[in-house]
Amino acid sequence: MAVLNEGATSFAAANWSDATGFADNATLEVNKPFGRITAGLDQSGLSATGIDSLDFNEGATGQVGGGTDGSLQVDANSTGTERIRNRGRVDLYLTDGGTEIQNLDLGGRQRTFLTGGTVTDLTIDGGLLNANASSVITNLYSTENAVTGSRGSGVIEYNATGFTLAHFLAGNWLIKRGFTKIIVGGTATVTLHGELGTLTEVEQWGGKVFPMYGAVPTYTLHGGLLDFSQQQEDITYGGTAFNSYGGRISGIKSGTTISNVAYLGASDVRQPVGL
Repeated sequence: MAVLNEGATSFAAANWSDATGFADNATLEVNKPFGRITAGLDQSGLSATGIDSLDFNEGATGQVGGGTDGSLQVDANSTGTERIRNRGRVDLYLTDGGTEIQNLDLGGRQRTFLTGGTVTDLTIDGGLLNANASSVITNLYSTENAVTGSRGSGVIEYNATGFTLAHFLAGNWLIKRGFTKIIVGGTATVTLHGELGTLTEVEQWGGKVFPMYGAVPTYTLHGGLLDFSQQQEDITYGGTAFNSYGGRISGIKSGTTISNVAYLGASDVRQPVGL
């Protein structure tokens, strides 16, 4: 394992305890304050499998990239267990090195800005995430930290190409991009923004969902609140099916269309205009 020197402003080899730092299959750790990292950010020259791990731990504070400095570019995807972890007080600007980052684990007081590339599995239970239009996340899991009670929040920026699956169980989320499926539960608050791309299915077990406009062909409501009060333009939910087992629907307006409704439980529907 190689540890970054305290106060470093570059990821150059000389700033790591093993005098190497980034290398194929490297295990890297940052556990002390450092400056703004402005050099050594482009690690795309490593093999397609990249590093084994890069951990920003609780004692780490600083910033990696940003602005004209660009982003850390590195792959971590050899066997499926490779990861990048940001659980310090670190602003991390990140993209892959040309292939992918298998696991991205976020928590604490971090802020991570995905500026491109592919992440297969992303988990967050603290801090903030911003995923820009060039980034791709296959599976996203937002939960509450069982020890500290912290919750991650974030913004997923618009791109016509959607992601695959998201579990939002905690935090506040602004979603401008489509998914094959979104699952909402726990204490999560999810706003489905007007720029939202194709969203195939939502399954809600709890939390709050605020649609702004657009369409969701299949919606399954088990619990929580589905609130149309922030609607900006016409909304069509249930083009294929709207299955209601429980929960509450409110804020329905004249431009709200919910069709193919099957009441399979005890939903509490408020202001049932347009049903």
